[in-house]
Amino acid sequence: MAARNRGIHALDPAQLDLVRRSRPRIEQRRAELTDRFYVALFERAPGLRTLFPVDPHGRRAPLGDTLIWLLQRLDHREELARRLADLGRDHRKHGLTGAHYESAGHALLEALAHLHGPTWAPPVAAAWAEAYAAATHDMLAAAAADRGPALGLGRVVDHHRAGADLACIVVQTLEPLPHRPGQYLSVEIPQRPGLWRSLSPTEPARPDGVLRFCVRALRHGLVSPALVAQTRVGDTWRLGPPLGRLPDVLGTRRDLLLLASGTGIAPLSALIAALDTRDDPPRTHLYVGARSETELRALVSAAPGARHRPWLTLAPVLSPTDDERPRSLVGTVFRRRSWRHHDVVVCGPPRMQKEVVGRLLAAGVPHGQIHSDPLPTSTEIQP
Repeated sequence: MAARNRGIHALDPAQLDLVRRSRPRIEQRRAELTDRFYVALFERAPGLRTLFPVDPHGRRAPLGDTLIWLLQRLDHREELARRLADLGRDHRKHGLTGAHYESAGHALLEALAHLHGPTWAPPVAAAWAEAYAAATHDMLAAAAADRGPALGLGRVVDHHRAGADLACIVVQTLEPLPHRPGQYLSVEIPQRPGLWRSLSPTEPARPDGVLRFCVRALRHGLVSPALVAQTRVGDTWRLGPPLGRLPDVLGTRRDLLLLASGTGIAPLSALIAALDTRDDPPRTHLYVGARSETELRALVSAAPGARHRPWLTLAPVLSPTDDERPRSLVGTVFRRRSWRHHDVVVCGPPRMQKEVVGRLLAAGVPHGQIHSDPLPTSTEIQP
């Protein structure tokens, strides 16, 4: 099922509607879909097994979650095309080819056919095949057009704990890794081989190749606890290509609302530092959610962009609850104003992003003025 010479923008609305109808079934049986997919994939392409390692909990990358994430964006094809392009560029680090994508496509259709049972009619199968071919076309085209390195190496030169579950890590890349302010990249560390975690540098690209990160150990995380507690100076990291669309906001002429929960302050710090180089930076409100004054000081200290600037208003929001449930941050922001005339950037855990974006849309903020890089943008990026 080789991809045709067409992408997501060329898909017929009737076919998209057939694909969209699969969403409730996928949501209800996502674990079963994932298991079926990997069984079928490894039967067709056993060499791909090393790209999808079993995590410490005996699970592989959650295919069902990724499909749901993509299905939610079928009505926003421009955004969907951008995300697929990022996926294609990210997958370069694995050396994937068109044949690999074809094997994955067959495995996906086999798993979906199992979920649908007798309702897997020829029109539904054809719609899914066409949608997958269009998606892989966009991913492969983006990968082929990318002239940057598919994979980089960096060495940890500093690591210090900024709190019980917070660490600041400095990595010296062996070769320059150009990235735009606000972008993120996936990293693989020696303590968790085969598992990738996305991290955002806290400052724009530096000529010396130094990357600074602020990392929190998530309670059920697979990689982040090791980053915080087990990272050692001298560790060598593998680095995926820079990804993400937050830099698009740097060209705005509107005032800005920046919302960060915890270490979500990192990409916003880089954006603010870049905005400060403009002759006329926009008036910017930065809300930072933290669990305590101590954590807030650590976050701001690790994010140099968040320091005082005459055009920047910093509003801390303290909440004793886990930052995956950002009710205090959301409530505080929406008590102030509607924000309909601002560009809004949202950074933080996926649940926080989903809640905040939903509130912004309900408050009348146009979809095109809301900027975020919700995860997963790659099925192998783990928290």
